Amino acid sequence: MTQPRQDDADSQQESEEKSEPQPPQQADDETASAEKTDDETASAEKTDDETADEIADEAVDTESDQEADEGADSPAGRDQGSGSASTDEAADEAPRTDTEDTADTDAEASDDADAEEEEETGTAVSQATRPAEPDTPSTKRRRSPASTRRHRRSLGQTVSRGVGVLTSLALAAAVGGVTWWGYTAPTTPTPQLQALSLAQPGGATTYVCPHAPTNTLRGTDVGAMESATAIVPAKGDGAAKSATYAGRSIPTDTATSMSTAEGGILTLTPADGRVANAVGSVTTLTKSGDLRGLTAAPCTQPSAMSWIVGGSIAAGSSAELRLVNPGVTPATAKVTLYGSIGRLSLPSNGEITVPAGGSSSLALETKGSQDPRIAVSVEADGGSVVPTLVTESLDGETPAGTDVISPGAAPATDLVIPGVEITEPAAQGEVPDAKTGADSSDTPAVRIVNPGAAPATVSVTMLGKDGARPLSGAQSVTIDAGSVFDIQLAGVPAGTYGVQVTSNTPVGAAVRMVRSGGEYPARSKALVHDQAWAQAALPGAADSGLLAVPRAASLSSAVTVANSGQATSVTLSSLDGSWKQDVKVAKGSSSVVEVPAKVSAVRLNAAGRKGSSGTSPTPSGLAAATIVTAQAGGDLAGTLISTVPAQPDATVQAQRRILLD
Repeated sequence: MTQPRQDDADSQQESEEKSEPQPPQQADDETASAEKTDDETASAEKTDDETADEIADEAVDTESDQEADEGADSPAGRDQGSGSASTDEAADEAPRTDTEDTADTDAEASDDADAEEEEETGTAVSQATRPAEPDTPSTKRRRSPASTRRHRRSLGQTVSRGVGVLTSLALAAAVGGVTWWGYTAPTTPTPQLQALSLAQPGGATTYVCPHAPTNTLRGTDVGAMESATAIVPAKGDGAAKSATYAGRSIPTDTATSMSTAEGGILTLTPADGRVANAVGSVTTLTKSGDLRGLTAAPCTQPSAMSWIVGGSIAAGSSAELRLVNPGVTPATAKVTLYGSIGRLSLPSNGEITVPAGGSSSLALETKGSQDPRIAVSVEADGGSVVPTLVTESLDGETPAGTDVISPGAAPATDLVIPGVEITEPAAQGEVPDAKTGADSSDTPAVRIVNPGAAPATVSVTMLGKDGARPLSGAQSVTIDAGSVFDIQLAGVPAGTYGVQVTSNTPVGAAVRMVRSGGEYPARSKALVHDQAWAQAALPGAADSGLLAVPRAASLSSAVTVANSGQATSVTLSSLDGSWKQDVKVAKGSSSVVEVPAKVSAVRLNAAGRKGSSGTSPTPSGLAAATIVTAQAGGDLAGTLISTVPAQPDATVQAQRRILLD
């Protein structure tokens, strides 16, 4: 037997790297090369990841060899062997990788070595030296363990590829199905969650009183302004231990009146850990000049979200949004402005920083944005703020009113606007002057803002002393998404009303009241007038709330209560307990309550309602406001008007509402 040559070994190694089978060598060379190859193959195969698989394969191979020996002598065994050979051939015809080809070459070399050993010992006849005899069992070549492993490995890889492809297709189909379902399946409605009110231990109560108008229109004829700020602290339940306003101490046992309207922060320190209450208001009266008008606004508590409906940024009008942050950290306010045909752009995308304990302002009229119908929302981040909207208007050279508007109710499907007083058409600018033909640029109207992404269908109902009456032509009004629309109140009989606005989607609402005088200047064809915006009532403010009744000189105040719900009664009392009156309010009606002249603030408590305890989470439908009027004389003679809405009890505001699933 010849020894293997070095070039044969090199040739064998090169064939392994190229994964190509080499021609058979001499018998002795094949034996030595096969032994070397077997050692290399065993070393390569017995890695950490494959050792367990080889042990299992050897056990299966032994069992397969025994079964093959037992069935080799039978025709069935021969047929089965023939079928297995066909399977091997089909598997070998499948695409192979370089690693698999190398393993196959090694296995073939091992098979050749086994066959040569059988030839030398006389136990088998090599296929290379004599023709195959398929009908003779002794000539049937038995599959070697290496060949069995190669077949199983090839078949397993084929199955793995097939499973991988099927898995990928299944995942793709699943993703596509989920995506399709997300687009076509109806949205599951979010269930309504009940709110549990938990009273916060008594801490300082903070209010912000607004500043007077400051001639943002740059009017040249500014008349004298009569200003007043009144603060009435509560006594008994809700009494304050100490109080400060605009940085200076004020008494807690009596009302404080100041002849200014500079605004400021009112802070109450409670006694005995209870929540302290107070009622504050700021009024201004200007009987002449470009700022002719009456403003009356309450002192309000800060909020993270506020809505104000009203005002104009058309030519000749100004709308200044003022933001006060009574907190100890800066707050960022996001202002969204709605107009007649949708949202309006604002500088810096409506974002404004309000310093701690300070204020900031934003003029809503911008270049290219002139709209007679606006509404605004303010969302605070990092703290709470108090917004007010100060409006000033001129119709050419004719004064067209001023107002300081405080926040109202957030958009909802059922709103009530109290304190709406309708007068004769000629006195509120609805008809031209009989002598001069002059008319008013503003008339009474219900303003509605739809902040949603879909149109809203609204209905308006007047709540008067004789009950509810649908507003003619306003029972199914469509308000486009993101827009503001005015519904005229023409034809409504004179009287005091509450206005109920219902909608299929949440909307915000307010009512503009107008009081017109005569033509001014002469031959201008414009009626001098004043206007006031009554906001939708804050939820629960009349169930357990506080209401200012301004008593400054020259002012007349009337307290009104509207009811959109079932017949009920409400108790009005002075904060010092010296006066008290129970008022029955019929379903769908509005009433005017006579309040003694010495009372400048009242507490409201609805029958069977305990707003501070959280036992009545649903508002009763009651709403309250004070209508304030004054008279101007001379060339600008006429009635001036404003309104002050009720504010929730500070105890209610101090609660934290937790949503429970």
